[in-house]
Amino acid sequence: MPTGLEFVDGDSLLVLVLVIAVALVHLLPNRLPVSSGRSRHGLLSAAGGVSIVYAFLHLFPELDGRRESLEGVDVLVGSLAGHHIYGLAFVGLALFYGLERLAAVSRSHEFERDLGPFADEPVFWIHVGGFAVYNAFIGYVLVRGETGAESATLFAVAMALHLFGNDAAMEQHHRDAYRRIGRWVLAAAVLLGAGVGAVYTFGDISLTILLGLLTGGVVFNAIKDELPRTQESRFWAFAAGAVGYGSILLLL
Repeated sequence: MPTGLEFVDGDSLLVLVLVIAVALVHLLPNRLPVSSGRSRHGLLSAAGGVSIVYAFLHLFPELDGRRESLEGVDVLVGSLAGHHIYGLAFVGLALFYGLERLAAVSRSHEFERDLGPFADEPVFWIHVGGFAVYNAFIGYVLVRGETGAESATLFAVAMALHLFGNDAAMEQHHRDAYRRIGRWVLAAAVLLGAGVGAVYTFGDISLTILLGLLTGGVVFNAIKDELPRTQESRFWAFAAGAVGYGSILLLL
């Protein structure tokens, strides 16, 4: 995972291609044959398997290996992160749960009664804004993260499938608003994060915190979005994605 090292020239071209490919995930689903019916449910289940196994076999171990980077941080934060570093992942999970709850409640009568004039548009921007930061960090890691073609490609494939699931959920929540502008914002966020990575390197502390939040977000969103409801799920697709991708991670 993130090391802050520069890519050599040959890898730079690959990273550029991977960044563009990941960004395009948000713009393609409505135009793909799998955008409806059983094939879409199967792909979402497979994407869920890939994302979850990537989190458990790669992101969590990487987070654990970065404990020392938090030494010397403020005593309270250092104590929590140093001895319970997985708390960062929990915070990420909780933040995205909060965004999901806000988006869900915004469509209910309860929301209109409690918040009155605070309507769908502000909620849409809060929801999209949260995922834009999430996508930007993915773009940053694509540039400043794993060195080597294999590692960068594995990360890009896992995140592309993950964002495919996020895209489906965002469209379900916000429908036309997401199709018109939301998906373009999220695609642009990947490019923006990559652009930041090309000219700036986060310190180890910031990188560890962001990695923890990303890990929690991947786990929550994979379970919530990429694994369809039980009657629509495709267990064998999920198992194939998890076992196949997990095998690749263990072998490489």
